[in-house]
Amino acid sequence: MSDVHAWVSQEFERLARVINDYDEHLFLEMVPFNQIQNLTDKSKVFRIVDDRTNSIVLYADSLANPKDILARLWSMDLKHGDVIGRLDAANNAEKALNLSKELEQREAEMDFSAFIIKNTKSRWEHQGKIYDDEFRNLGPKTTVID
Repeated sequence: MSDVHAWVSQEFERLARVINDYDEHLFLEMVPFNQIQNLTDKSKVFRIVDDRTNSIVLYADSLANPKDILARLWSMDLKHGDVIGRLDAANNAEKALNLSKELEQREAEMDFSAFIIKNTKSRWEHQGKIYDDEFRNLGPKTTVID
């Protein structure tokens, strides 16, 4: 059970953050293994829970697209049968997930830039490759001779 986070995809981690940003009382969690056996559809391994009422808002399949799960959550806030509202919810869900992904990429780029600026060595390693002070790729770490 301690290795559960090792196999949860990055999209579902991002989905959990977006759901919590949408409503701080909603959070995505995995259904505990002992409760999965009681479900009629055992593929629904995720659930969105409201901690104010300690109730389950919806169940989600692990193979479902996170955009569809978020759109379904957002469309539950709208009047039943509002087609435009459901389309807007789907579009907004996709935009929110893309924005979250873009923010993660920008943070990674900023961290990498800060590392390069602070670096005082003539050679440095990034993602298994060695670079020199002129940003030339010197190849994998095993081929560089110091």
